[in-house]
Amino acid sequence: MSDSAVRVGVVGAGTVGSGVVELLLQRTELLARRSGVQVELGAVADLDRQRAKATGATDDQIVDDFRKLIQDPSIEIIVELVGGTRIAETIVREALGAGKAVVTANKALLAEKGRPLFDLARQKNVPIAFEAAVAGGIPIILALREGLIVNNYTSLLGIVNGTCNYILSEMVGKGADYGECLKEAQRLGYAEADPTFDVEGYDSGHKLALMSALAFESWVDFSKLHCEGISRITATDIKYFKEMGYTVRLLAVARPDEKNKRIFLSVHPGLLPLDHPLANVQGSMNAVALYGDVVMESMYYGRGAGKFPTASAVVSDIIAVARALRGGAPEPTWTPSDTPAYELADMADYRTEYYIRFPVPDQPGVLAKLADALGKRNVSIATVDQDKAGADGITSIVLETHEAREGDVMDAIEDMRKMFPGPDPIVIRLED
Repeated sequence: MSDSAVRVGVVGAGTVGSGVVELLLQRTELLARRSGVQVELGAVADLDRQRAKATGATDDQIVDDFRKLIQDPSIEIIVELVGGTRIAETIVREALGAGKAVVTANKALLAEKGRPLFDLARQKNVPIAFEAAVAGGIPIILALREGLIVNNYTSLLGIVNGTCNYILSEMVGKGADYGECLKEAQRLGYAEADPTFDVEGYDSGHKLALMSALAFESWVDFSKLHCEGISRITATDIKYFKEMGYTVRLLAVARPDEKNKRIFLSVHPGLLPLDHPLANVQGSMNAVALYGDVVMESMYYGRGAGKFPTASAVVSDIIAVARALRGGAPEPTWTPSDTPAYELADMADYRTEYYIRFPVPDQPGVLAKLADALGKRNVSIATVDQDKAGADGITSIVLETHEAREGDVMDAIEDMRKMFPGPDPIVIRLED
C-alpha cells in the first residue's frame, strides 16, 4: 500500500459492485497515469464471501460487515452499491457521520431521502458523488455540475430508462403490442420479472428528480412528482403515431416557469417529431437533451445501465473525489441546493398539444359530442381520424389537439367518459 494512495471500501459485490472492483484492480496504473492520483482497493464488504471473491479481491480484502470499512481509518471513500433505501441509507449516513466521502449509484435513495443526506455531507465537509445514479455510462451529472455550469437551464428532456426504450423501440419497429415486446425484453434480460418500477416510470422519476435538483437547484418531494408509464400504449396507437409523423418514447421532462417561479417535472410517454434528436434513440440506449441560455442545446447519449457502463461512472466519481481529497478541496463543489429556486408546479397547468384516442360506439353524432365536450373546456381540435368499427361495434376516434392546458383536457376527458362509459381513452402529450 502506498502512503499517498487513496483507499476505497466497496459495499456490495453485485453486478455493479463487482464491475467497480474489477476496474479498480485491473486498471490501477491507467487510472493513476491519467488522473495523477493513486487509488487502491482497501476492502469489499458483502455477506456472500464467494461472490466477493469472484471480483478478484483477495481473502484479506473481503469482510462481511460494512461497518468494518467505515471504522477502518485508512479507508477514505465508501462506495455504496447495495441498492434499495433502508440498508443503503444506514451505510451512507454512518459513512458521512464518520467523515468519509461517499460514492453511490443509488438513485432511489438520493431522490427520496437525499436532502437530509446532503445536509449531513455539508456539515461534515465531505462529498456525496452520484454520477452513476443517473443514466449509467453517460456523464450527465458532470455536465450539469461542471461542463454547463454557467447556464440557466430552460428545459431538460431525457430518455433515461433502457427497459422502456427497448419496449417502445420494438413496438414502433414491429408494430407489435406492449405485452409481446415486454416478454421479449424479459427474455433478453432488459426487463425484470416484475417490471413495474421501470414501465410505470418510477425509475425515470428518481433520475429526473436528481437531474432537476442540480439543473434547477430545487429539491422536490418525490411522492408528488408525476410518473406515468407505457403499459397502456397499444399497436393501434403506434399505427396512428406513425401516420401522424411521430414516434413515442418514455420521457423525463423538466420545464421551468420563470414567471411564477415553479417547475413542471413529469415522467410520461411523449410523442416526438421524427426529426427530433431523441426520436432515433433506439433499443436500451439512453439520451438526455439539455437546453440552456448560453449553450442553447446539448445532447448526451450512451448506455444507461449494465455492469461496466455503470461501474465506469462509479470509478469516475472515485477518481474525482480522490483528486479532491489529495488536493485539499471538497468535491463536488455543486450539490443540490438547500433553498429551492422553484416550487413544484401542478401538472393541471401544463400546456402542450395532445393525442387522444377514445373508444366509442360507432353511432351517428358521436364525433360531434366529443368535439362539443372539448370545445366547452377550451380545447381545440387540430386533426381527427377514425377506425372502422370492430365486431363489438366499438370504433376509435383519434384526435390531435392544439396547445391546451392539461387540466382542461382532463376535465373534457371526464365529460366524455360520462357520455360514453367503457374503455378508458389513451392520452399522450406531444413534446418538441
